[in-house]
Amino acid sequence: MVNCVTPLQEILEHPAIITHFQPQISLRRKAVIGLEALSRGFNAVTGEIIPPALLFAQAQEQPLRLALDRACRTRAAESFAALHRRDKSIMLSMNIDAACINEETRGSSHLLKLIKRCDICPSNVIIEIIESRCEDMDALLEFVRFYRKKNFLIALDDVGTGFSNLDRIPLLKPDVLKLDRALIRGVDSQFHKLEVVRSFVQMANRLGCLVLAEGVESGDEVLCLLANGVDVFQGFYFARPAPGLDAVPGMAAKVDALAERHRQDRTRRIAEDKRLFSSYDLTILTMCQGLAQTPSRGLNQAMTQYLETHDGVECLYVLDMKGRQVSDTLCDPDKLKKSKRFLYEPARFGTDHSLKEYFLPIQAGLEKFTSDPYISLASGNLCTTIARVFHHKSSGRHLILCADMSREGAVCGL
Repeated sequence: MVNCVTPLQEILEHPAIITHFQPQISLRRKAVIGLEALSRGFNAVTGEIIPPALLFAQAQEQPLRLALDRACRTRAAESFAALHRRDKSIMLSMNIDAACINEETRGSSHLLKLIKRCDICPSNVIIEIIESRCEDMDALLEFVRFYRKKNFLIALDDVGTGFSNLDRIPLLKPDVLKLDRALIRGVDSQFHKLEVVRSFVQMANRLGCLVLAEGVESGDEVLCLLANGVDVFQGFYFARPAPGLDAVPGMAAKVDALAERHRQDRTRRIAEDKRLFSSYDLTILTMCQGLAQTPSRGLNQAMTQYLETHDGVECLYVLDMKGRQVSDTLCDPDKLKKSKRFLYEPARFGTDHSLKEYFLPIQAGLEKFTSDPYISLASGNLCTTIARVFHHKSSGRHLILCADMSREGAVCGL
């Protein structure tokens, strides 16, 4: 507990600032690839560390904010320089107070001069920016363009929380997206969070930037994110911020253990999915064979019986080869959401499904298609839709049976 907070002016004059580093770890490489520099104040009288929140709370006026920001950067670069001389592969992540970037400061080149003075390669430095704190967007864009030309990398911090605006991503074109702890917390058990993460991963892959998950606190979070395309992690689960640059005891063993768990989990999940979808295929084939012999007016009754006898089937409906629904949607009443009925409503006879993900591959010539898991508009539950073509003998035409299969509990599965 801090009993006495050293006045900021005194901290800046000495300066009494120390840098703690927190590792950024690639699980696939099984290596620390970067260090984020995190600043703390130091009370020379009591010997106590001044936490960042208390330190930066003292810098309310613009001149003090700028002075503190530069002092923190200076200390971070000087602390990192010794490691950089030994290992040219490690990256340094430095936070920049975006509120300090304005018309007066953007042409100072202070950071570039500092990095050169410390003999650090600019391509080893990641500038972390929280764009929501910037009051001068033009100055920020010019700052980013200048430092990118000098081979610095740009990271957008706190993505997925607070006032972070997605429209800034195409403007800043970041090299790294740092997903905030608010989005990461509980991602292994919350489908909606996982889908947001997967969207960021997919976008990052297309834009050619790296996704880093910060604030990870459990192995289950790491494994879920790793299974869904995130490879670089930072958080208390691996190491707390600490002074010095020595290896964290036990971290290598933890990384090795997680990598092995990932290998085992993925192998097990692939085998489970293979068994699951084999059972799905058998169920769908059995139902298609029965429906092929059923008169058109008896389709609804036959599908009702299938719902009663086949576990895991939530909804059934039949389409023609143009994507038009030619049956009612029959659903297991015990699996329908009792709330939000204005959002989740089974499609009716005559509904056009011609643009649905599970219909277009059939139209392109596939006999069967299985969708990725999604929230069904019919039931409101997490499901997978399997569409299969069958020849309906009574009408003499080909039809498509669509079955929504329950995937509840399969949050981190792909």
